[in-house]
Amino acid sequence: MSTLAAVAVVGLATVLVGCHSNPTATHTSSTTTTLPPLPPNVIAYVALAGTGGNLGFGTSVVPVNVTSSPASVGSAIHVGTYPDAVAVSPNHRLALVANFTSDTVTPIDLITGKALAPIPAGPGPAGIAIAPDGTKAYVTDDGTLNTLADTVTPIDLTTMKPLARIKVGPGPQGIAITPNGTKAFVADAGSVIAGQPGRIGHQVSPIDLATGKALAPVNVGNGPIGIAITPDGTTVFVTNLNSESVSPINVAGDQALAPIAVEGGPVAVTIAGGIAWVVNTPVSGFPGNDVEPITVANDKPGKPVKVSKGAQSIAASPNGQTVWIACLDANRLVPIGVRSHKVHRAVAVYGGPFAVALAVVPQGSGTPAASSSPTTSSTGSGSKPKKHKSATSSTT
Repeated sequence: MSTLAAVAVVGLATVLVGCHSNPTATHTSSTTTTLPPLPPNVIAYVALAGTGGNLGFGTSVVPVNVTSSPASVGSAIHVGTYPDAVAVSPNHRLALVANFTSDTVTPIDLITGKALAPIPAGPGPAGIAIAPDGTKAYVTDDGTLNTLADTVTPIDLTTMKPLARIKVGPGPQGIAITPNGTKAFVADAGSVIAGQPGRIGHQVSPIDLATGKALAPVNVGNGPIGIAITPDGTTVFVTNLNSESVSPINVAGDQALAPIAVEGGPVAVTIAGGIAWVVNTPVSGFPGNDVEPITVANDKPGKPVKVSKGAQSIAASPNGQTVWIACLDANRLVPIGVRSHKVHRAVAVYGGPFAVALAVVPQGSGTPAASSSPTTSSTGSGSKPKKHKSATSSTT
């Protein structure tokens, strides 16, 4: 997840003065002034998976203006069923939403705030990443409740069409792309969703994006799900949900380093301020629902920061000063200061916040301030929805 700085573009006042050769003539002048644009907003795009008996039947994404004080929740944008992951393009003009039970990806134009035509993906889109040059996206195909898939679907963002799938390990979940755009790393989680056949995975698949081929898999802990790459492109951090650990991987050699023990079932990770921020779910006596900071320079974990119930996913703000956690059970979007490690004022987001990504958007661009509570459909495509990600007792 890359960190981008917000840029305010200031218009210049242009003054035109009429000049005449006759020194005694009356001089006239006209002034045309262009007012500077308003500073942009930082918008969190939050995927709503549904709550309670409707978990898995959510069909919307809501924009949350986190620049305003207090933060304001915008009108829901309709997407596919069970929006499972969100990614924002490098130019902050497009968001892509992976819809788990619709087998589609929904593009959202961030300038108009409108959803575009859905793009077909493989079975069970679970994770999504956009290449640094903005030309392609890559979607992990996890499978359904009855089958375990093993592919990544590339999408050409110039045509909005899917390309030939790339075979990886079973049950791919998280995906991250190196800053230079040469490699992707895919967390092959295996059967981490209740009802799926097969075993829990323990590998990460590197993909050579020039050839579109997966390389030799890297062994990590059990149930790898979340994945992030440091801004310098040297290290991948993978959350091993069923091993209570995080595995660093050296990008240059595709080599796993010593795992880092954490206090819970790690489900998601992002990098900000030289720290890998790891979201923990409850497991093995650990209460979870916290974010554990791991210093990238020495792989040393710090004191976990408690957040709301159902902590599920995490994303860094574009300026890298705040990380935002989607807390499914509490219907809250919770910010943590990167320098202070303190929780700031949470934002109520009803409908089951499941995934989040942030973008810098010009004021007035598809981000209405007022909305009603988003609704979730009582029916959905496919069978019973998957549970939100939590550690299980299954073994490899």
